Amino acid sequence: MAKLRLRALPLTLLALIGVAVSGAAASSPSPRESAPSASSSPSPSDENELICHTDNPAECYPKVFQATDEFQLVHEDQDLPKGLHVRLDVQTGRKMAKINIPDEAHPALEGLPVDKAVVIVDPEEGEDKVTQPLKIPANAPGYEPVGKIKEPKNPNSEEGSAFYRSLSILKKGLNIDEALEMLEDISHDIYYGLKIAEDLDTVRQLFCLANTPAIFESTDDTETVLSRARVAALTLGSAVQNNPKALAEIEKHWATLEKEKCPGSEETLGTATFRLVPPPSPVAKKNDPSLAKVRISAISGLLKNDAIREQFLANGGMELLLEVLVGSEDPDWEPAQKKVGYLILDNFLDEDMGAALGEWPIGGQAKDGECEAKSEVHKDCWDWHAQKLAKRFKSEKGHWSAELLKKLKEQRKANGANGAKRRGKKDEL
Repeated sequence: MAKLRLRALPLTLLALIGVAVSGAAASSPSPRESAPSASSSPSPSDENELICHTDNPAECYPKVFQATDEFQLVHEDQDLPKGLHVRLDVQTGRKMAKINIPDEAHPALEGLPVDKAVVIVDPEEGEDKVTQPLKIPANAPGYEPVGKIKEPKNPNSEEGSAFYRSLSILKKGLNIDEALEMLEDISHDIYYGLKIAEDLDTVRQLFCLANTPAIFESTDDTETVLSRARVAALTLGSAVQNNPKALAEIEKHWATLEKEKCPGSEETLGTATFRLVPPPSPVAKKNDPSLAKVRISAISGLLKNDAIREQFLANGGMELLLEVLVGSEDPDWEPAQKKVGYLILDNFLDEDMGAALGEWPIGGQAKDGECEAKSEVHKDCWDWHAQKLAKRFKSEKGHWSAELLKKLKEQRKANGANGAKRRGKKDEL
C-alpha cells in the first residue's frame, strides 16, 4: 500500500520530499566535504534542486553534482562544481567525476617513468635506432596525386544514357541546343567532365561553338550563335575546373586542335580561343560582356596547363586581357573585367592560388607620360593601366583591382632581371 501511495503523490510533493532528504544528508558532512574549497560553492537553492525526467522519484538527481570519493556518472544537464577530478570516456562521451585528491597515484601508472604526463617508453633491446626508409617495390604503379575518378554507381542510369546520347547528338550537329544544355548541366561532375574531355570530337565541337567568328558579327541568328557560344564555353570551363585529369586530356588534344580551323573561320583554334575582343567594327554585337565573361572563365581553367599557358603568352594573350580590363567603363563590363583580374592573379601572380610565378610580367615598362599619350592599349603600359584601374575603384574597400596592382608590382620586381633574360631568349628563337 505504501508503494501505491508513493506513485499517487503529486510531482511537486515528491520534489519537496527529495529536498528534505538531501537537506538531512547535507546536515552531517564528511570531513573531506567540510574542508574549505578553493572554488566557489553553488548556492544552497541550487544544491537542493532536483532534476526529474520521469514520475519515478528514484530516477531524480540533484541539479548540482554531489561529489564523493568514488567516480560517479555526471548527467548532461547537471552543473559541475569546479575543482573536481573529472574523467571522460572518449568512446561513449560519458563524463564521470569525484573529489580531487592532488597527490593521489593512479594504480595503472605504478612503476612507469612519468614526466609531466608524458610516458617515456624505453626501446626494446636490439631495436634499430635509425628508422630505415621504406623501399618501393620494383613493379609498383606510379603515384597519381589527383587520385582515381570513380565511375557512377549505375553508369547506365537515365542520367548516363542522356549524357552519352547528348555527346552523339552534338558531334552529329543534330539538336545542338538540347545536347549543349545537357552537357553543361552535367559537366560539373568530375567523372562526366573527364568523359567530355576525353572525346576529341566533342571537345572540337565545343571549342568551335565557343570561338566561332560569328559571335563578332550581326546576323539574323546572332542571339542563337551567342547563346550557343556561352553554353559551350561554360561546358569547357566546368569540365576542366578543379579536374586535373580532364585538363590533361585537353592537353593531349591541343596539338591537334590548335592547328584546326572551324567552319567559317580563317583563324586556327590556337588563335581564336584567346581572342576576347575583336578588331574595331561598327557591329553593335561585337562586344558581348556576358559571353566575354564565360570565355574568360574557360580560358582561366585552360591556363592551368603549362603548354596552353605558354602558347597563350606567346600569342599576345596578356595584351588581349588588358583590352578587356581597361577597354570600357560601362558597368555591364565589370563582371568580365573582374574575371580577367582573377585570371591574372590565379595563373600568374598569386602563388597561393597555384599561379606559375616567373612567367609574367617580364621586361620593362614605358613611362607614365608615354602610356598616357598612347591612343591604344599597349603591353608596355600594363602597370600604368593597373594603377589607373586601382585608383578608379579606390573608394571600394577590398576591390580586386588593389590586390592586382599589389601583386603585379611584387612580381615585376621579382622577375626583373630573370624576366628580361627569358624574354630575350624567346626573341632569339
